[in-house]
Order: sequence, then C-alpha cells, then structure tokens
Amino acid sequence: MDAIRLQSWYNTPLGESSARLIADSMGRWLGGRPAERTLGFGFPHPYLKALTPHLGAILGASPAEMGVARWPKDGGNRIAQVRPDALPFPDESFDRIIMTHLLEGVQSPRATLRETWRVLVPGGRVLVLVPNRGGLWARRDMTPFGWGRPFSPSQLRVTLEESLFLSRQSCYALFMPPFQGKSWLGGAQAWEKAGARWFAPLGGVILCEAEKVVYAVPVIDAGNRLVKRPRRIPVPIGNNRVCERKETGL
Repeated sequence: MDAIRLQSWYNTPLGESSARLIADSMGRWLGGRPAERTLGFGFPHPYLKALTPHLGAILGASPAEMGVARWPKDGGNRIAQVRPDALPFPDESFDRIIMTHLLEGVQSPRATLRETWRVLVPGGRVLVLVPNRGGLWARRDMTPFGWGRPFSPSQLRVTLEESLFLSRQSCYALFMPPFQGKSWLGGAQAWEKAGARWFAPLGGVILCEAEKVVYAVPVIDAGNRLVKRPRRIPVPIGNNRVCERKETGL
C-alpha cells in the first residue's frame, strides 16, 4: 500500500483501534530502554505519537515506492523519502529503529536490513512489525496487513539473523478480528487479553526486537603499526546466529 492509502486506513475506527493495540505492545518493551535517537522506517506514523516518550529525537524514512505522508501534522516535517537499501544517514546514527509496513513489501529484505544494521549503533535495537502468516489479518486484503509477504516467527527470525541481527524477543499482537463495527471494536481489549493467553499464534501481526551485535579487531596499517581505532565487524556463527567475539591478534 502507498502512504496515502495507509494513512486513510489508519484514520478509520478499525485502523485507530489496531494502532492503539499494537502501540501498547510496543510500549511494554520500549518503556524500560528509552533511546536518544530513533528512526521510524517504513510507515511508522500511527505509532510514533504514542511511543514518543520512549524514543528521544525522532526522524522518519519512507521508501520511494510508498511515497511520503507528512509527520507530525503540526511543526516541521521529519519524514524523508529514501531508498530502503541506501539510507542517507551516516554509520551508527541511531540507537533504535522502529520498522513498520516495510519488510513485507520491499524487493530485498536482506539489503534493507543490512542498511538498517549499518545506521544502528553497536548494541542498538530494531523493532520489526510484520503480518503474521498464520493470522486472520493476512487473509484480509482490505487492511494493510493483508498485503505483501507475511512471515512466520521462524521466518522472521532467520531473515534477521541472516542480516547479522540477534533476535532478542518476539510476540504476537492484534487478536481482534479484522472487521468494522462497534460490537467488534468495543471488545478490542478483551480480544487482546484472551488472544495472548489462549490463541496467540492467530495474532494478526508479529513483533520482533533484534539487536545489532559486533566485535572489534585491531587494524594494522602499511607500516605494520597498530591503529588504535577499531574496525567493527559482525561475526556469523552456527545456525546463522551472531555473537560477540574478541580477537587477540592478526
């Protein structure tokens, strides 16, 4: 979906309820780890206002294919149009990245995640929101979660780890059925509590938080002298996981 259609859907009662439920789940993870610099990547608009207390200074980036919708409505715009595989930010620019309505629609998820890895600080975290392949919402193309490639939890974890992220925690969210109507929307909180307890795999979306993990090695210049500034390099190990390792010599 393009940015205008996404914005229109989130302005409906169903979209507003969905954003509120998902933001509540995100906030429970982010509350204990406030960030100084945050990038909202994809279409993060419905969640940024609710999460602002946890995010510090916020910038946004939307892929050119999606287009750009202004954020915030009041004040200077903070959302830029970008190529998802070539972000216009220096290395290690952000402490946290919130990725929504992006990974399921880009041509190369791995290239997008590698750019995400590049602009995160070591130990920085990315919070990814994707449609759940096994949920009801992925079967309803009248909502944003019925478009693109849905993921299973294992598929999302492997995709992140192949891009040199270490998955830290994941959960399902958005358990209410994807239907308009006061009777459905009025019980949204009840659906959320019951779903998390009794039928979690049917949640409409998957939330996964992953960490950028690196290690440092010394660099020897042409004169065989040790350069003090380390060069950070990720280390893939068994099962595509990533760990932190120290090397004593070259």
